[in-house]
Amino acid sequence: MEEVFILNAGRVPAVKYDVDDVARLAARAIEPLMENAVFAREEVTALYVGNMLSGILSHQQLLAPLIAQHAQLTGCEAITAEAACGSGAAAMRQGVMAIASGFHSLVVVAGAEQMSRNSREEVSRGLATASCWEREGGKGETFITLNARIMKAYMETYGTERSAFSHFAVNAHENASKNSCAMLQKTITSDDYDAGRMLADPIGLFDAPPICDGASALLLGNKEMACRAQRLGMPVVKVLASTCATDALAIEDRQDPLALAAARDSFKKAYKISGVTAADIDVFEPHDAYTVMTALSLEAAGFAQPGTATHMAAEGMFTKTGSLPITCFGGLKARGHPVGATGVYQLAECFLQLTEQAGELQIPGATLAMTQNLGGAAGSAFTHILERI
Repeated sequence: MEEVFILNAGRVPAVKYDVDDVARLAARAIEPLMENAVFAREEVTALYVGNMLSGILSHQQLLAPLIAQHAQLTGCEAITAEAACGSGAAAMRQGVMAIASGFHSLVVVAGAEQMSRNSREEVSRGLATASCWEREGGKGETFITLNARIMKAYMETYGTERSAFSHFAVNAHENASKNSCAMLQKTITSDDYDAGRMLADPIGLFDAPPICDGASALLLGNKEMACRAQRLGMPVVKVLASTCATDALAIEDRQDPLALAAARDSFKKAYKISGVTAADIDVFEPHDAYTVMTALSLEAAGFAQPGTATHMAAEGMFTKTGSLPITCFGGLKARGHPVGATGVYQLAECFLQLTEQAGELQIPGATLAMTQNLGGAAGSAFTHILERI
């Protein structure tokens, strides 16, 4: 297979309301990829777009060709990937396979979501289509209530107090306060977490991400393209692994809802392909849509034993100065979670870390980064491992 490299990244701020529609939003994120004049638009032969809700909320299907039009990439292969909240990473996986197979030499991966023009009820119902509709979403369950069930099971199984999850939220907000692309650029305390409005017991306001609009994009290339960029002084990052795994969609069908089998299996595949272990990872971006998912993801990845992630968070192990920094730009919790764009934001943020372009959020000496983007309540899981070269 061909080696795959990330050559550039683009982001627009995640905001409560963006004036652009979803296609123009994506085009804005793609624009910075071409600003350095190293590559011409005509050299891009494919565009892969992560999006979940455009057809539901904006009545716009066939989104990728429309984005290609606005981004002046008309004529290239253009395909939309849908994997619910994991759509961004699904698009990345398509892009990686396109380069690795040798079919393409230079492709754009983008993720975009416009969620603010609809009511909260419409958005919640749209998001719920990523659950098992027949037995969950169609029966009135939302992702807040589904994650409340998971969080309650975690607390009961491991004897964990709700306040123990506060450290994940506090850390995310601390990092987002220094991220110009984050929606919630404000710090919070554990007391703020405890005082937050309850959404669905035990899920409170600071356990969940905000509804927002956003877009991010990546330029991927093969070895030849990476060497061209390096000759011109541009930093590049190698993709060591790109994996996906799935689990039963309905939570009640899972053998152990706290095991996150899809996440676990996706991690295992990524470690095997890349030849690295959990101990080698310098930076990790989990799918922290809910604080309990942060804990479960850390445990599924092998960074913590079952039931111990909250204890490790209390000891500061996942902060910027800890042994494993996570949610370094604020994560879904505070950067924002424009669902189809989230996986691409994670990868773009890791690209900035590994190329030492993270500013105040830079983790010194980071050489290996890992992201995991989940679809629904971990019905699918996409893992990527990146290396600074």
